[in-house]
Amino acid sequence: MKDTVYRPQYDNSWALVIGIDRYVHASPLDIACADAESVTEVLVGELGFPATNVHMLLNDQATRATIMERFLAFETLSPDDRLVFFFAGHGATVSGQRGPIGYLVPVDGKLDDKSTLIRWDDLTRNAEIIPAKHILFVMDACYSGLAMLRATGIGEQRFVSDMLQRLSRQVITAGKADEKVADGGGPTGRNSIFTGHLLEGLRGKAANENGVLTASYLMNYVYQSVANDPKSNQTPHFGHFEGDGDFILRTPNNEHLPGGPVGDFLVNPVAERPEPPPLAASVSAKPVFAEKNGYTAPDSESFGRNEWSKKLGCRSRSTQQLERPFGWLSLVVEPVSNQPVNLDIASLAKTLPNSRPQSTKPYEQFTMPSRAITTAKSVILFEHTHANEDREEDYWARFLRIEGNGAIEYCDYDGVADTFAPGTNAPAANTFRYVRMIGLTWTFLYAAKRILSLADY
Repeated sequence: MKDTVYRPQYDNSWALVIGIDRYVHASPLDIACADAESVTEVLVGELGFPATNVHMLLNDQATRATIMERFLAFETLSPDDRLVFFFAGHGATVSGQRGPIGYLVPVDGKLDDKSTLIRWDDLTRNAEIIPAKHILFVMDACYSGLAMLRATGIGEQRFVSDMLQRLSRQVITAGKADEKVADGGGPTGRNSIFTGHLLEGLRGKAANENGVLTASYLMNYVYQSVANDPKSNQTPHFGHFEGDGDFILRTPNNEHLPGGPVGDFLVNPVAERPEPPPLAASVSAKPVFAEKNGYTAPDSESFGRNEWSKKLGCRSRSTQQLERPFGWLSLVVEPVSNQPVNLDIASLAKTLPNSRPQSTKPYEQFTMPSRAITTAKSVILFEHTHANEDREEDYWARFLRIEGNGAIEYCDYDGVADTFAPGTNAPAANTFRYVRMIGLTWTFLYAAKRILSLADY
């Protein structure tokens, strides 16, 4: 297959769609079959999949033997075909010597008998014998052990024709092993949270401004929608486990399908969200970043003082003079596992200033400082003090520093500290706004979590 030359269109479209509500040996579900039926309707009715090529297995049809038989029958497909595998049902995770192992539970599966289950990597290994250039696995089940990777070296933009001429094996799963898939409550009123958002994405909400819908766009849309759904306790994961092409689901005039007009489109690849490494071994929590930046000796006069915190300052409300702070709030986050972190400094400098999550949750209301500068290894977002005058550039009200290795420092003076003069004859007093400090700490921690998630930490 590595030497196969693929065309920039599909020859044919195929799907195996599975939904199981009534298990023989496991607890029943309510709407897995409805999810499977809805996915089939969209594939056939809107995405150009011939009805005769979509094989649906519901309840007692979805035995282990039948699922594997139907899946392996796809070894007769043509190289320029595409294949969707959708499963709605129970998933299971077992601890192995090399980490967790994920299983799908067929209708006749017994959780205490692994020989009756379908091991996830049995599907991925068997995908090697299926010639179709693009295979997309969609799993409305929670389990771990997905050997997903990020597609690397794909650039900031790609042509759809390029994606169509490269192999891809992609997967999205509804949640991790320790999360419960919501069997209902989705935005369609008929489906699960995961499949409901998936269907909305397939129907066009996940497409870009030109109407192009790739698997990566769809999976990123579902990831964001499910993670932010107020009824959801799930975190989907998605990525490639082979190849660097991309499954094409829609183009404006079906340019990707047989008989479609000749046309091409530029698309912007999205960040993938593979499942975090299952066993990120702990290392000694030595605060390397904190040591380098003056945060290890609280009793020292130099505590918290570094080349960036020395820029803090504000106009005193009592004296109206620009002055350096008597104190400030410093918050430092530093990754301490052996999982590598590699943040894109240039991208952060472009996207983070003034950004704020689209969320009504109060603990996610941290607003990023409005200006950015970069160094060789970090981006610094900062806010000038509200008193600007001639020396404004020397006085920052607050700043956020993010290093490429994931270390983050946030310092705030103007929002948390002030010199208060109660009256003309009373001495001025330095004060801290402790309630404000608690709120900043809470929202900053969630902001730091979002930043580190950009590197899948």
